[in-house]
Amino acid sequence: MRFAPQTPLPPGTANCEEIPGMLRLSLPDRKAILLSGAAGLLLTLSFPVYSVGPLAWAALLPLLFVVQSAQPATCFKLGWFAGLVQGLTLLYWIVFVVNHYGNLPFVASVAVCFLLVAYLALYPGFFCAGLSWLRTRGLPWLLATPFLWVALEHTRGWLFSGFPWENLGYSQHRFLSLIQLADLTGVAGISFLLVAVNALLFQGLATFMERRKILASIVPVALAAAIILGQYGYGRWRLGTLETSSSASIKVSLIQGNISQETKWEPAFQQATLERYLRLTREAVERDHPQLVVWPETATPFYFLGEGELSRVLILELQSLQTPLLFGSPAVRRQGDRLRFYNRAYLLDDRGRLGGYYDKRHLVPFGEYVPLQSVLFFVHRLVEATGDFAAGDRPAVMNLGAARPGILICYEAIFPELSRDLVQHGANLLVNITNDAWFGRTSAPYQHLSMALLRTVELRVPMVRCANTGISALIDPSGRILQETGLFEEGSLTGSLPVGSGWVAVGCLFVSGIAFLIPLIHRRK
Repeated sequence: MRFAPQTPLPPGTANCEEIPGMLRLSLPDRKAILLSGAAGLLLTLSFPVYSVGPLAWAALLPLLFVVQSAQPATCFKLGWFAGLVQGLTLLYWIVFVVNHYGNLPFVASVAVCFLLVAYLALYPGFFCAGLSWLRTRGLPWLLATPFLWVALEHTRGWLFSGFPWENLGYSQHRFLSLIQLADLTGVAGISFLLVAVNALLFQGLATFMERRKILASIVPVALAAAIILGQYGYGRWRLGTLETSSSASIKVSLIQGNISQETKWEPAFQQATLERYLRLTREAVERDHPQLVVWPETATPFYFLGEGELSRVLILELQSLQTPLLFGSPAVRRQGDRLRFYNRAYLLDDRGRLGGYYDKRHLVPFGEYVPLQSVLFFVHRLVEATGDFAAGDRPAVMNLGAARPGILICYEAIFPELSRDLVQHGANLLVNITNDAWFGRTSAPYQHLSMALLRTVELRVPMVRCANTGISALIDPSGRILQETGLFEEGSLTGSLPVGSGWVAVGCLFVSGIAFLIPLIHRRK
C-alpha cells in the first residue's frame, strides 16, 4: 500500500485514470483513504450533537488496519486525512463565527477553518506514523497505541496555547457510569481506555482474518469487554458513594438574558440589557430566594464602576434584593500611557459591595488577542472582531460563607489544569460564565458543555454554568446535569448544589518517549 507515480500495478489490480503530473493510486490505496475517512467520520459522530458515544470504542479500527500494512510516511498522510475529515465535520462552526462576527468573506472563513483543522490533523497523522514506525522495527506497536494517543492529546492541549477541544474521552460524557474514572485519572484516563479497547478489538479481528483461529481472536476481545465492564463497575460503585455522602449546599440562580450579539454592544441597548437582567433577577429572587445569583460572561455591556449611572443602578438594585451577584463585565486599567482591557468577573455581596474580581487568564487566540503580533500584524485588519485583551495572572476563589466559588470564564472550562488550580486554592464550587452566542445554532454550545461537565467528575466539585444564550446548567459532582436551559431562550433556573489528578497524560508522554528511544539506543550500540 503506497503512493507510486511510476510503479506498475500488479496483475489483477484495477488501473485508475492517469493524470499527468499527479500521483496514481492503486485500488488498495483507495481503500486506505476510505478507511481513514471513515475513522474521521466515526470520531465526529461520537461527539455532540450526534453524541453516539459507543462508536468511540471502535472508531480507530479503520486507522489501525491502515497502520498494519503501510509505511510511516504513508500512514502519516492517511492519519492526517482522517484528522482533516474529523476536524472539518466537528469544527465546521468556526466558519460561521469568522464569517458572521469576524466579517470575513465566506471563502476566507472556510480557509481559516481549514488552516486550523489542517494543523490539528497533524496529531492523528503523527499517531499513525509513530505506530507504523514502531511496527517496522519489530516493537509492540499495539501496546503503545493508547500511550501514544494520550501523549499527543496532552501535547495538543498546551502547544501554541493549547486546544484540547473534544479529546476522545469527552465522547462518553452522556454515560455517567463510564466517566466516573475521571476522578482517578482525569479525562485522559478515559481516552486511554477507549484507545486500548480499540487496539484489543483490532487484534482480535486481525487474528481471526489472518489465522481463522477463533480462540486466539476471542481472548483480546474478551479483555476489551473486561476493561469496559471494569470501568462501568467502578462508576456504579463510585456513584453510590456520592449519593450517600452529605455536605453543605448552596442555592444558586442562573440568569440567561439571551442578548443578541449583534446589538449587545450598541450604546442604545445598554440600558435595555441591564433592565432585562435586573427583571429576571428580581423574579428569581422573589420566587426562589437563592443565596447567589450568576449572570454570564460580559453580561453588562459597559465598564462596571467605569460607567457611573449604570453601575449605580445595578448596585442599588442589589441592595434592595440583598442577594450576592457574580457577573461578567469588560474592564479597563491604565498602565502608564497604555490602556489594558480585561475580560473580568465581579462578585458583589448582598449589600452591593465589591467582594472580589477575576480577570480571565487563558484568552482565546485570534478572538481576544493576536499571538505573535509583530509577525501577524495584519490580523486586526482582517478580522474586525479580534480583541486586544490582557490576561489575568492569578486564580480567583471568592468567599460566600460555606461556599467558595472558583471562576472560569468561557472556554477556560476545557482546560483541566485551570479548574484543578482553583480547587487547590480552596474552591468547592466551580462557576463557569460564558457567552456562546458567538456559535449561533451550531453544535459548538453542546460540545462546550460536554467538556465542562468532566471538570466536576475529575475534582468532585459541582459546577454552575451560566451562558448568555445557553446552554446554562447546574451540574453535580458526578457530572449529572440537574437542570439546563435551551439555546436562545430568555429565563432563569435555580437549584441547590452540594459544596463541601492529571498523572495519566504525563505518564503516557513518558512511556511514549521510552518506546521511541529504545530502537534509537539499540541502533547506536
